[in-house]
Formats: sequence, structure tokens, C-alpha cells
Amino acid sequence: MSSVWETLSKVDVSDHTEEKNGLTYLSWAWAWGEVKNNFPQAKYVKHIWSTETYLDNPDRPDRGLPYTKDEHGYAYVAVTVHIGEDEQTEIMPVLNHSNKAVQNPDSFQVNTALQRCLAKCCAMHGLGHYIYAGEDLPQGTEPKVTVTSSDGSKEVVEGLKLVADVFNNFIPDCTDVDTLRKFWGENKDALEILKKGDSALYQKVLGNFTAHSETLKPKGEAA
Repeated sequence: MSSVWETLSKVDVSDHTEEKNGLTYLSWAWAWGEVKNNFPQAKYVKHIWSTETYLDNPDRPDRGLPYTKDEHGYAYVAVTVHIGEDEQTEIMPVLNHSNKAVQNPDSFQVNTALQRCLAKCCAMHGLGHYIYAGEDLPQGTEPKVTVTSSDGSKEVVEGLKLVADVFNNFIPDCTDVDTLRKFWGENKDALEILKKGDSALYQKVLGNFTAHSETLKPKGEAA
């Protein structure tokens, strides 16, 4: 039986993302639906923090707020996703429309942060995890990317320019359309990192892929 990670990490999320202010977001509604389709027993919890109002008035129905603040007043939310025995908790800052942390969030900003946090929890279980690849790297640090060649060998490459060079060198090694498509599919995560990190380099690789595919025939078909 496949693990949660093995199941969800194989799902193609490319048609369910959107770009906002340079960041890629996965649709939380689609992500949670996909999780439930594969694991009906899954559940998630939005963390609630107690407030002075509640502590002073325990009979009030509102037990607190779905966010907390740090010593500087910036707000954060937290969500936990349970899938069987697997549990992932993520914390995210509450952001404004410019992706800047806010100190006094309104209800819409808090709700948006909670939904994004839910989507990221799903990613930590495997669903669209490559969207977040490289986000924890310090500025100036080049990501290390694993590229799989057409013969199945793997090469770990550091730096997006070298990643693009490796792809451009490997593409001509694919001698039929089926092999080329398999090569592209097996490197989906690496290509996504390249696309996010340097769209110009990605477009050049995509152009080379398209141009080479037009010169090839399906496997087994005579030239």
C-alpha cells in the first residue's frame, strides 16, 4: 500500500496554481478536495488562540481568535492536517495584497492566510510540494536540483544556469517522441524549480524540447 507521501506527490497540480506578486499558490479548495478523494478520513484543524476577552468572560461562545501575534505585533496562523497517522502542522504569517506581513489584520486577510496555510500543509504531505522548493534557501544561494537523463541516470546540479545546460545537453539524447516525453515527465519537479527561479532559462529549455520533438517519430515507427 502506498504511503500518503507516495500517493500525493505523484499528483500533477500544474493546472491548479496561480501566480500572485511573484509567488505561486495552489488552490486550497482543489488541494483539500484531492486529499479527501485519496484519503476520505483526512481532517484539518485551524488553531485558535485564547484571548483576554475569553479568559475574562469564559461564558462567551467565542473562545479566541484564529491567529496570534509576535512581540512586534505581526500576525500568524497555524493549520494542522491529519491523514491517518501522518500529521503536518504549518505556521504562516498573515499577509496583505503585496505579500507583506501585517500587524492588525482584517478578517479577510486572516481567512486568506488560513486557506494558504491549509494548502501548504497538503504540500507537506506531498501534494504539490515542489511549489515550495527553494523558498527556505538564503538569498544568493543556488538550489541543488536532481535531473534524470533519458537512460535513467541522475545528476545533481547546483545553479539554475547549469540545470538549464544539463537539460539542453540531455534533450538530444532522446531518440524518439516517447522517450522525450518520458524524460520531460520524470523531470517535472526540476523543471518547476527552473521555471520559478528563471523563467527565461526555462523558456529556452522548453523551446529546445519543442524543436527536438518536431524532428522525432513515435517509438518503433520507421523514419
